[in-house]
Amino acid sequence: MAATIPVLALTILAAGASVGPALPDNPLDGRFVFENKHCHACHGIAGGEHAIAPRLADTSFNGSFLDLGAALWNHVPGMSVSLEAAELPWPELSEKETASLVAFLYFIDYLGRPGDAASGEKVFTARGCAGCHSVGGGTSVGPDLADLTRFPSPLFVARATWNHGPAMFATMSQRGISPASFEEGDLADLSAFIRQKAPPGPRERVLLAPGNPNRGQELFAAKACALCHGKNARGGNEGPDLSAVDLHRSADGIAGTMWNHAFEMNATMRQRGIGWPSFTTSELADLVAFLYFLPFTDPAGDAGRGAQVYVEHGCAGCHSDTGAEHAGPELAGTGVVDSPEALVAKMWNHASLMKRAILAEARPWPELTGEELRDLFAYLRQAAPVEP
Repeated sequence: MAATIPVLALTILAAGASVGPALPDNPLDGRFVFENKHCHACHGIAGGEHAIAPRLADTSFNGSFLDLGAALWNHVPGMSVSLEAAELPWPELSEKETASLVAFLYFIDYLGRPGDAASGEKVFTARGCAGCHSVGGGTSVGPDLADLTRFPSPLFVARATWNHGPAMFATMSQRGISPASFEEGDLADLSAFIRQKAPPGPRERVLLAPGNPNRGQELFAAKACALCHGKNARGGNEGPDLSAVDLHRSADGIAGTMWNHAFEMNATMRQRGIGWPSFTTSELADLVAFLYFLPFTDPAGDAGRGAQVYVEHGCAGCHSDTGAEHAGPELAGTGVVDSPEALVAKMWNHASLMKRAILAEARPWPELTGEELRDLFAYLRQAAPVEP
């Protein structure tokens, strides 16, 4: 029986509305799902672990929630073979576990790489830091940076730099020095150099928890960032839409990007009578995490295109044609999913059954792009079919 696309009464979200799961307070919580579902049996996280599949640190999980949901879906055939060989059951996921796991995978790039002290020394010299600062003694215009050795995270260096921004800009102007700019990894390298360069001695280590993107969203408003960049960083009268900026990078990389625009921002804020925002290190981590997660929310899909995806990728062959050998439940227009994480969880939990049905009919696995999954989500969110 040929599959047809039913005519639907459209009750989907308004056009242009974004969709996505609630952000976690601690994105690293998904590590527990990663381990409890035995993902680590095949995928290591860092370089020292045994892994028969790509290590997460070697892979960039870029894109929105449904982009990553599509990547998981496309991973099903290869993963199922590995699980069968290891005699492991298919790992089912709840909606909450799905949201937590995908957020964790997305968060890995935020953690960055270890800094390199030799490269950091070059940064210290090339970016002009040595002209004003010493490390562990010597004459300097600015404060000695040795005390920063208590703080292993590069965000401590970023926070100290940011909070002294206006004073540094004034001194640089007096001395005819242009503000330094930082590239990806520079702050991590600079932090490693400072720790190595400082003289030995008893120093209490101050650790930093991962950023909380929800607190970061509150800080974005409280620190007056929204006055220029708009509510939720989506663009305002003075500043750009930050969700359109490439901020899927390490925490120190985002902090470096903020600093690279700080001189211009300082001038604009002074013109508008806005005070320079200072941060504690945990506040900076929270704000950076909020910025990092901006691209995680999906734009609304197109239900019309989703109807085409439903047919062209073979969904209608089982889920609309009740006479099919491997018939599944009706999906189109049933409101079977009410959130992106519900869609990904339902697809994932039925993937092993679907694989057997697809192989029995000698059909290829229906791979999806993130855009197709967004459109499919919009289609399945619609009201029940009505007669033409």
